Amino acid sequence: MTGVPPSPSCWAPIEATLSKERFVPSALGIKSWSEATPTCAEARPRKCSCCGAASQPVGKRLVVVGHGLVERQILGPGTATGAAQSRVVRVRRYRCRACKAILLVGPRGLVPRRWYGAGAIALAFAAYAGGETSAAVRRRTSPTTVVGGSACDRWITLVRWLDCAGRGELFVVSHLASLGRRGVAEQVTLALAARAGRRLGGDLAEAAFAGAVEAA
Repeated sequence: MTGVPPSPSCWAPIEATLSKERFVPSALGIKSWSEATPTCAEARPRKCSCCGAASQPVGKRLVVVGHGLVERQILGPGTATGAAQSRVVRVRRYRCRACKAILLVGPRGLVPRRWYGAGAIALAFAAYAGGETSAAVRRRTSPTTVVGGSACDRWITLVRWLDCAGRGELFVVSHLASLGRRGVAEQVTLALAARAGRRLGGDLAEAAFAGAVEAA
């Protein structure tokens, strides 16, 4: 893989993407969260991500209150070197009494509107940028082992991710519109690795995995 990582200025504010989903990432990763779902008090955000109201103002009643749990499926490898898998986590819901917004608090690395985790998507991009076919990328990323038809030769999910990334809608890396899909995969991989502070000689895919978890 060649190329220069995009400069930090190419990163648009992550909050702008997450605010539409009212999703608040926890400090816990997917693996830790799935092993032991935090309690309502432990996962409660410090403030409402919509109106900014403090969750627990001193001497007053709670503003951001628990509003149940929802199950969320997450696909793909749970670590940079792990096997593809399917797991279900329980995401906590909260309601803001100040603005009536519903907040979802879940593990860092969960991507709103995507079945696959951020790290898994980053690994897929790194493999595709390295020259693997989309079918080969699917085999290492997807837990689905039985496929047929065109999916044997082309993984449409990867194509959709790349097209979204090219438009700046996934990982929010800009200035990619003029690149082909492998070029998009390469630049996003480099940007994610740089975000994780990848050092010269370190494993690019592992760094991209870590950077994606931070960026999601």
